[in-house]
Amino acid sequence: MASISLTKGAITRYQNGTTNQSATVKVLNIRQCESSTATNVERYRLSITDGQDTFNACILAPELNKLIKDEQLRENSIVKLEKVAHNLTSTGKSFLVILNLTVLPQSTMPTVNNNNNNRSNTNICPIEMITPYLNGMWKIRARCFAKSPIRSHPVCDFDFVDASGEIRIVAFRDECTRFHPMIEVDKIYDILGVRVKTADKRWNNLRHNYELTLTPGSIVRLVDDTTINTSIPDVHYEFIPLRDVSKQSSEAFIDVIGIVDTCSDIIPFTNRTSNKDSVRREITIMDEDTSISITLWDEQANDFDEELAENKAVVAFRRIRVAIFNNKYSLSGHKNMIMKINPDIAQAKHLRIWYNAGGRLTNNRITTATTTPNRLTREGYPWKTIGQIENEQLGRQGRPDYVMLKAICMHIANDRVVYTSCPNNDCFRKVNKLLSGLYHCDKCRQDFNECHWSYMLRAELVDSTGAIWVSFFRQQAQELMDNITAEQFAQAKENVSHLNE
Repeated sequence: MASISLTKGAITRYQNGTTNQSATVKVLNIRQCESSTATNVERYRLSITDGQDTFNACILAPELNKLIKDEQLRENSIVKLEKVAHNLTSTGKSFLVILNLTVLPQSTMPTVNNNNNNRSNTNICPIEMITPYLNGMWKIRARCFAKSPIRSHPVCDFDFVDASGEIRIVAFRDECTRFHPMIEVDKIYDILGVRVKTADKRWNNLRHNYELTLTPGSIVRLVDDTTINTSIPDVHYEFIPLRDVSKQSSEAFIDVIGIVDTCSDIIPFTNRTSNKDSVRREITIMDEDTSISITLWDEQANDFDEELAENKAVVAFRRIRVAIFNNKYSLSGHKNMIMKINPDIAQAKHLRIWYNAGGRLTNNRITTATTTPNRLTREGYPWKTIGQIENEQLGRQGRPDYVMLKAICMHIANDRVVYTSCPNNDCFRKVNKLLSGLYHCDKCRQDFNECHWSYMLRAELVDSTGAIWVSFFRQQAQELMDNITAEQFAQAKENVSHLNE
């Protein structure tokens, strides 16, 4: 197959007024302009690249419109500009008028992959290699790992990943309506006929410098092949150790992974900006070096299971935001963040092995969110009264705080003291009773003839300075209940129910 080269530097030369030389360029985009009511002549605006620069203000001479209508000239075409005129608008902006061009034959266009023996794999371009300067017909084969709802205009976007990286695909108007119901999260697709443009980092926080736009000529095909499915990751992570969070700038987006150490109750509050009711939840994760506080908001806070802290689940966060408040580091969720519980990746397995081998005892337990260490007692944490906890707003400043507290248990909420849990070791997930009488665990994906009972209770503690509600789980809850096991409590509660019938 013959190969051709784009004429690098041609756009700069044209903009400087030197238009007497021909140039080979690639057409990136074709858009019809609004026609003048006086002449009613169709006009087309082209975006081109010479392999070095991109220029978006090219007007096609009306006598060349036939090339577009006959589909000889289209997006991704390689053309030779034979005659070009350079002009300025009334505001001084530069534009080109293309007076004559030659569309180069398809057979002479270079491709990304020249293996023609297997047409199904021809021209697959790794995501990390995508630039506006790709020549020829190419496609990506990638997994959709995130999908936005349809917004106004309408517009929506999809985030895709392959073994090399990740990229965002945006769909507007008809393409939004067409592709939004078609593309599903966690499915793999072949996508071709898209336009490449520079990513707008105000709205796109992916690492790729470019993003793709679906066009009327775009093709999206579902790939249903188990061998391909295992070769493309669910999410592309670039984890950093928790100890390095303090090296990041405020508002930076990073990937972290750790074991859930603590989890607060849902905390309701009123958003000062929107004046709407919202909720948040504070959790702490740890790795081999340290631990850090994470704030989850609204839907993410509601979806986070409190039992994950009790079960010491591994959780991975992709593109979580770094927050700095009063010179203290923490992490904050947002709507585009991805959170995976116990992901099937090497880093998660490594953390699980470390923790099971007693790693928690070697963790220094000093959160990276705190730059000024507390003066600790010999037990490891400072003594605080309930009044001090409330006045100092401990645990409510985007990070966890660890204290020693001496108080009296005045009341135990009876709305939820025990729950039916999975009988598998180290899995304390709630199970649901099926119509068949079996118990089903969503986490283990198993049915069981019987379940176990586990504690999960809330108690009101008081001292001379105030009162506070505290959550207790499993062994700590059993100690609070005078060592009555969760099974014994559940049986006693059932007996009382029978007596009241």
